[in-house]
Amino acid sequence: MGKKHFIICSVLLSISFSFFSQVKDKEDKENYKTLFTEGSYLILEGNYSLALQYLKRAYELDSSNANINFLIGECYLHSATEKSKAEYYLAKSVQQVKKRYSPNDYTEKSAPPHAYLYYAHALHINYKFDEAIQNYDKFLSYIGPSAAKEWQNEISYYKNQSNYAKKMVANPINVKLINMGDSINSPYPDFSPVLTADERMLIFTTRRPNPLCSEKTPDGQYFEDLVVSYKNDNDQWSKPRPLSENVNTCGHEASINLTPDGQTLIVYKDDNGNGDLYYTQWDGKEWTALQKFGSDINTEYWETHACLSNDGQVLYFVSDRPGGFGGRDIYRVVKLPNGQWSKALNLGPTINTPYDEDGVFMHPDGKTLFFASKGHQSMGGFDIFFSIIDEDGKFTEPFNIGYPINTPDDDVFYVTSPDGKRAYYSSFKEGGYGDKDIYMITIPESSEKNVVLYKGQFIPSQGENLPEDISIIVTDKETGDIVGVYKPQRNGNFVFILKPGKEYNITYEANGEKFYEDEIYAEKDAIYKEIQKAIELEPIKILGKVAVKKKEYKANISVLDNPKTKQPVTDAVVRIIDNKGNTQEYTLKESDNGVIKDIALLPQTAYSVMVISGDISKTEIIETGPEDKAKNISKIIYLHPKPASTAGEIRLAISVIDKKLKKPFVNAKVVFIDKEGNKEEHTTNDKGKISVNADKDNVYEIVAYTDDGRQSNAVTLNLKKIKDKVLNKTLFIQETASQVATNETSNTPSKPLPPSKYEFYFTYLKYAIDTTQQIWTNFIDNIIQKSQKKKVVSIFIESSASKVPTLMTNPVLAKLRGERLKDKIIKAVELKGGNVNKLKFYITPKVQGPPCNINRKDQEHKRKIYEKYQYVKATAK
Repeated sequence: MGKKHFIICSVLLSISFSFFSQVKDKEDKENYKTLFTEGSYLILEGNYSLALQYLKRAYELDSSNANINFLIGECYLHSATEKSKAEYYLAKSVQQVKKRYSPNDYTEKSAPPHAYLYYAHALHINYKFDEAIQNYDKFLSYIGPSAAKEWQNEISYYKNQSNYAKKMVANPINVKLINMGDSINSPYPDFSPVLTADERMLIFTTRRPNPLCSEKTPDGQYFEDLVVSYKNDNDQWSKPRPLSENVNTCGHEASINLTPDGQTLIVYKDDNGNGDLYYTQWDGKEWTALQKFGSDINTEYWETHACLSNDGQVLYFVSDRPGGFGGRDIYRVVKLPNGQWSKALNLGPTINTPYDEDGVFMHPDGKTLFFASKGHQSMGGFDIFFSIIDEDGKFTEPFNIGYPINTPDDDVFYVTSPDGKRAYYSSFKEGGYGDKDIYMITIPESSEKNVVLYKGQFIPSQGENLPEDISIIVTDKETGDIVGVYKPQRNGNFVFILKPGKEYNITYEANGEKFYEDEIYAEKDAIYKEIQKAIELEPIKILGKVAVKKKEYKANISVLDNPKTKQPVTDAVVRIIDNKGNTQEYTLKESDNGVIKDIALLPQTAYSVMVISGDISKTEIIETGPEDKAKNISKIIYLHPKPASTAGEIRLAISVIDKKLKKPFVNAKVVFIDKEGNKEEHTTNDKGKISVNADKDNVYEIVAYTDDGRQSNAVTLNLKKIKDKVLNKTLFIQETASQVATNETSNTPSKPLPPSKYEFYFTYLKYAIDTTQQIWTNFIDNIIQKSQKKKVVSIFIESSASKVPTLMTNPVLAKLRGERLKDKIIKAVELKGGNVNKLKFYITPKVQGPPCNINRKDQEHKRKIYEKYQYVKATAK
């Protein structure tokens, strides 16, 4: 009896285990389906970090599934800091690959042929270049001759990167990477550093907790915000603090570039998926509210990066607007005398490639352009390059800055010090403080840039704060033009860049009243120069106004050959004789670079300054004023007059034509900017013409504009290459932006729709609809209203894909768009308290449009042809 009882119990127990095992298997299968489906949708929307969370949970249920391994590897390849992890999963995925792959099907256990391609990318990133090349070849071999022909150019591009990376890694440049420490970096992502020219104020982007906003993004991170840190006299950085409530919000803001003087900060903001460029200015107390760049800079397309030239007259920026060379290109605009920006000019094929460019940075020397590119000769992803503007105003062929600054991964945002000896960037490296950290790079072998840096500090009297409303006004001594007006930072520091070979007056004012002044000559030399100034202030409480301690007259005397070449004279004798006959004598040596510095002078005294060089003698007079008006005095003495141009002059005959009316434009302003940045403005006569003489050994950029804000195309003239005595040129005034009819695809329908209808068009590489649009809100509210009155609300969805090739097939993409819209509608109705049980959906997927037989590189360039067939439309009845 006992044995029989035991057998019965064992059978029942076995049945029980089998039953619960089946239940668990069924639950796991449903969980796997849910996790896989959600992860696939998120990849489609470009949210790889959140997709990874779902897919890794699915991986726990089936770690041998090649498809799951492929998708996890894809997510890691799109991560900012964990690309190296992709190799492990993609190595597993290529063990089971098939051509008839079913994307977004949770029952699919094989990986697609693209697994070989992604695996090669992962190997390349992990410095396994030979293995990467082998797997690029495997990808071509697997997809067959017909498909391989289409991919051949792209795979050759990747293989060239791997071969080039091998050479670069084998020949590293002499640099040292220094983590900026825990006073700057944190366990959170810290990146995009920008600094003042004296490297004493650092602004950067961080995703650390924001005391003003505790919200997080869908991937669980804090929003991007800007912080600032200051370096003290002991070279220690202060704890970063939020930049300003005028700049930071409960959204993304990122630092892009800072002018060398620290007065203007350029900021990137993601405006509902359409990135735009903004700027804020330091007013001496606070950063102003963000202002959007206008004119031809921000468009409906993606503007990602920008920088201003040192004089603020040229803005270089990045955009993916149509009409470029492919992907994102670098453009520039010039500031016109009316304060407006000119039309955008593409920098051309020397800089831009069929691939993406980004991270543009113009060095303060105004000649060296740094930028990131996926084209040119790259190690992989974005590499940092530089190009120099030559004497003809053209960019030289870009030069890869080298390894280990560049790596097989993306290297994008890079700014340098004025002397070129240091640079700053962000990177994820082992041994850092968390996610991306900010690093300083020392480059001992870098040649110094021809820049004059004027930096100083106001030192308040003990126990007092820095006075408010201090301004430093710099004026060109020769022309009287104001070069810049600067405000000291909170720590009293100020800095600006001066153009070499010019004399400047520097006036210091408080509340509009001058309290000190300087004269300086910015030496014209082939190397970097620094001028430092510490200004100690008298106690304001005692004097009742701002005043400077220790005033004295000092002279800097420069001896140059002539006003054109401004070369230093190195063999002259300089005698300084006061009105009592006292004489000081100096002999210039080669190391003096033609300058005698810090000559002490008495107040209210006249001095004769005599320069003797061979048989030539020149005398100039210097007079000092009262003791309380003491200042630094700069004096230039030229031994020879300005020589005539060896090339002579050429007559420029410029005609300005209204492009639409085909008639001459009277009273148009024509602006000439030479290679030194000097500007001239002329006005057309009653025939729409001007005629001027120009130096034949110069290069000019010419643009015309009108009082109503229209302008012409910009034209660059290299007169060295012109043999004629007269050059005729025509500038065409364009229509204003409001006058130009556009046929560009928009996300929204061209005609207003009733609340019962909804339409959304997908632009290139965009997969998610915009639920912030009013048309979406109206549509959801209409469905809820109908559900309150009807038993069933029928929703008819038409989802369309173009014939542009995708990783998944176009019919699958069209169907997924419809399914995704259905899910969005259900969630939105549910969120507003509607009854989703009354909703019944009818989805009609379509593949439409002309066949896509263009080159892969041209697909983005010609995207407007296909985007009108990439949409979802819905009607509620």
